[in-house]
Amino acid sequence: MKKTIICSAAFALLFGFAVASNVLAEEKGPAEITLKTEAAKKPAVFPHAKHQAKLKCDDCHKSADFPKDKKWSMKAGHALCQGCHKAKNQGPTKCPDCHK
Repeated sequence: MKKTIICSAAFALLFGFAVASNVLAEEKGPAEITLKTEAAKKPAVFPHAKHQAKLKCDDCHKSADFPKDKKWSMKAGHALCQGCHKAKNQGPTKCPDCHK
């Protein structure tokens, strides 16, 4: 009986952690985002989860180049993304790398 109670408690604890981690992961947004301008000529595919693994949210979301209204323009996207990639000397900077 004691083993059953201990196993049940351990299972409940692990299940709680699993649910909590899923909730926290969902709050970080989608793993991949397609950034479109209003003209939507050539959207850019943005690997959000890959960037989250390396950067803090505020690195991008608090940047002066991040569009506060979430309406992307070519100028904003290039300033934020290419600017960071060039400054860190890593990441794609050529058109077809982001615009599939």
